[in-house]
Amino acid sequence: MNIDSGDTPLLLLCPAWRNWGTSKTLKANSVILHSHQDDVIPFADSKELVSNSGLKPETLIEVGHDHRLADQEPLKAMLAACERLDNPEDIHTSKGQ
Repeated sequence: MNIDSGDTPLLLLCPAWRNWGTSKTLKANSVILHSHQDDVIPFADSKELVSNSGLKPETLIEVGHDHRLADQEPLKAMLAACERLDNPEDIHTSKGQ
């Protein structure tokens, strides 16, 4: 989030945006994967980040059983999110970003 990624889409995994950097919003071509059961970074932080950014709720994908997102389900979701980000027509925002 705190890098100049230009037009490159962002796929964030349990982003610790409150802990690092100064960004409080995401660009439109972003997706977040986060476990509701994450005991390191609160899931609510990702919900707030999506809201702050004016992005649709679908930007945040709830997946996995912990912070690591290392089991099959999150890995499949990660691949699907990369494919989604590779197709810009699938990325929409509520504020037209």
